[in-house]
Amino acid sequence: MDIRHIVVASRDDHPSAANGVHNVARQLVAEQRAAGHDARLYHLSYHPAQVPLTEGEAVRVLPIIGAAWGGRVVHLKRQIADIILADVGADTVFHIHGGREPLLIGLARRMHVRGLPYALTVHGRFSHVYDSRGECLRRTTALYLNVMERSLLSQARFVQALSSAEAQVLRQIAPHGRIRIVGNGAYSSHLGPAPSPPAARPKSDSYPHFISCGRYAIHHKGLDLLLEGFSQYRKSGGNGRLTTIGSGTMRTRVEQMASALGVADAVTVRGPLFAAERDAMLCHADYFVMPSRYEGLPLAAIEAALLGLPLIVTTETGLGDVVAAHRAGFAIDALTAAAVCRAFQRASGQRATDWAA
Repeated sequence: MDIRHIVVASRDDHPSAANGVHNVARQLVAEQRAAGHDARLYHLSYHPAQVPLTEGEAVRVLPIIGAAWGGRVVHLKRQIADIILADVGADTVFHIHGGREPLLIGLARRMHVRGLPYALTVHGRFSHVYDSRGECLRRTTALYLNVMERSLLSQARFVQALSSAEAQVLRQIAPHGRIRIVGNGAYSSHLGPAPSPPAARPKSDSYPHFISCGRYAIHHKGLDLLLEGFSQYRKSGGNGRLTTIGSGTMRTRVEQMASALGVADAVTVRGPLFAAERDAMLCHADYFVMPSRYEGLPLAAIEAALLGLPLIVTTETGLGDVVAAHRAGFAIDALTAAAVCRAFQRASGQRATDWAA
């Protein structure tokens, strides 16, 4: 098969190497090429010179240029779209990664008119629009999605939902879409060995040591809830430390929040770490915490679990039910600082043997 993946880079300075969507798409290309398919990735970027490429990767970086509104391209220039759609055949299929991207609407419409099949993975880009009860939280965004991007979902050969929670949101927008729940994987059993079972390890020197990893997007990742909850936990007599790992311009703001809350002496705000260096840091912690307000299915949390860290996550990560079913941690029961504090208090009373199974 001729499989063409498409990702759209954000306009901010968030590095591609730390972008979960980009990493998933690259891994899919590698997996499909190893299986004998002609798979490739088209990486659309406002800053193409800043996209790192690895020798031998089937990746082509294309500039995002075209008709713009409010500093954002809403219709991709025809010459760029023609590169993506060139030399298609009966075995060509496209896989679009992303949502809330107006330029994808015109690109998908061209595919549909020509009878070219495409699949779509939104990767949680709509998950902040409705809550778990189906109540609309962002009316303007919901209006845009229902008017503009519903066709993008409805005309897809299938739409991948990463969790049942995301599937519920997608059905709100495109009730007739072909939505299938397929979670992300954190490793490839085809391209390498399965991870070894995590070895038992003693408590950290500063037990309980909580750690988080992800982009410094304060509202999205719930970093305000994390820091306020940790502050409440410490004021209630809780011990331990909190470390954050991430990238983005809001890192300084996170440091300022920790200082303003009076917990700077117990909080370490680090820059981005990758691969073995990041895993080594995770293994020095006792719990991985992710209080996100919305997600698709976060790879960082899955990878932390594979290292043996119990997870403390919100239901909105899409991992709450899985964590409970596998006794791999516990859920934060509400999107509040008090709920995060309660989760920290519960964690501090756990024994290492509680996670041995």
